[in-house]
Formats: sequence, C-alpha cells, structure tokens
Amino acid sequence: MSLSIFRSFAFAPMVLAVALCFLGFSGPVRVSRAPSSSVNMYAGMAKAVTPEEANSFVQTEMRGAAMALHTKQQAPKEGKAEAKKVEQTPVESWQPGKAEYLQFLVDSRHVYSTMDELIAGEPTFASFRESGLERAEPLERDIAWFADEHGIAAPSVAPQGETYAKMLREMVAAGEKEAFVCHFYNTYFAHTAGGRMIGKRMSDMVLDGHKLHFYQWEGGNVDKELLPGLRKQIDALADTWTREQKDMCLGATADSFKYGGALLQHISRPNAAAQPA
Repeated sequence: MSLSIFRSFAFAPMVLAVALCFLGFSGPVRVSRAPSSSVNMYAGMAKAVTPEEANSFVQTEMRGAAMALHTKQQAPKEGKAEAKKVEQTPVESWQPGKAEYLQFLVDSRHVYSTMDELIAGEPTFASFRESGLERAEPLERDIAWFADEHGIAAPSVAPQGETYAKMLREMVAAGEKEAFVCHFYNTYFAHTAGGRMIGKRMSDMVLDGHKLHFYQWEGGNVDKELLPGLRKQIDALADTWTREQKDMCLGATADSFKYGGALLQHISRPNAAAQPA
C-alpha cells in the first residue's frame, strides 16, 4: 500500500491524514494547511469529560486548549478554529520502509530521553518520575532489535529530534516549567492515542506484524491506570499555579503539537531527515 502525502504544510504532523492512510484509506488525502489539521493525533481529547474530571486542569483547560485548535469539521461539538480553504498541492505516492521508521524511533528516543533527564533533574517534577509511561528504555530495545534482526544500524538523531530536545532543555533552563508540562503531557498522550494506531499500521506495513516495545506498557494499563495517574500528578501541580502560570502552560499547546508531531515527518514524507522542523 502506498502512502499519499503532500510536500508542503505549515505544521509538521498532519497526523489525521497520515493515520487515515495507514489505516488503509486510499486516494488523495485532503489536508488543510491550517494549524488545526495538525492536532488529530490527540483525538482522544474529544471524549466527554466525566463529573469526576470536571475539576481537572488537564481534562478541562488543557483539553480545551487542544480542542480550540480543531475546526468544527474535525470536532463538531467543540471545534473552534476557523476552517481554511484547502490549497491544492502536488500529491506524491510513497511508502516508508524500515530505515525511515527506525529514524522516527531514534528521534523519539532522543526526545523521551531528554524528557526523562529533565524530569529527574528538576525537583518541581518529582511526582512525575517513574510513572510507568517512560518510553526511552523500550525504544532502546526496539532500536537494538532493528540491528539484530534486520542488520540496520541506528542512524544519528535527525534535526527534528535534535531541535525538539534542545528546545525542551532551553525551556526548563529558562524556568518555563509550566510550558514544559504541556509538552511533556501532550507527548505522552499523543503516543497513547493516535500514536498506537500509527504504530499498528507501520508494524503491519514494514515489520510483518511485529509489535515493538514502544507500544507496550509493563507497569499497568496505560489507559485506565498510567495516564490517569500522570494526569492526577499534573492536576496537583497545577493546583499550586497562579492563573498566569496556567495560561503559560496552555499557551504552549500549539508548539507541543508542532514539534512533537514533526518527528512523524520521517514516516509521512520522504527526505524528511534533511529538513528540520
């Protein structure tokens, strides 16, 4: 199956288009250049908030900031972004292979490792440690598997991964902890949402159904235990923030989608490693 993609776009992910293709939808995929089209990896945020979650900063305000980037077409009940006219651009058929997927995994490991280092080194984030969601070690095993089973050595980290990791380090060094929390949570949420869907399709396409450790959690049920556990810790921290601090966190939403999703360029279009986000 070939993957139909567009060469040019404003925000890197275009995750909905990629996910639709990976799930087997054929034909040209119409993608808006508007920022709202980049956030669909986070479609789980469209679920209704339960009464128990009504006071949750993550489930109300952070989720609301994400939904504000959706158009009404993407999220009929909560979308707020203005729909932009789709620009017609050349469509190219391309199917990512093992090397491209491995590059995505290498860049992802670099970003997750950076987040682990920052969480470990900042006392404010102590409650986020050992959440069971950590992905650097599982990715380490997956990258080694590519070398052992397929003879494909791990490439160097590409500009997408380097750029994002550098930005996260600079963010924490500058004391922008609230913004980091937004990036941290949205990265993990995206991987448990649309990320798993994309991983399943890539597994079927290029790995003969092999399931990577990246998509397996050994510390508990990721949907019912691990992710809710992290949300509670973030909510507890947010309860200590001023309104201004909360707004700083929410203000990082678009960038968290942009830079986190940029890693997907390796499997959504060719020659991405040479083109930084």
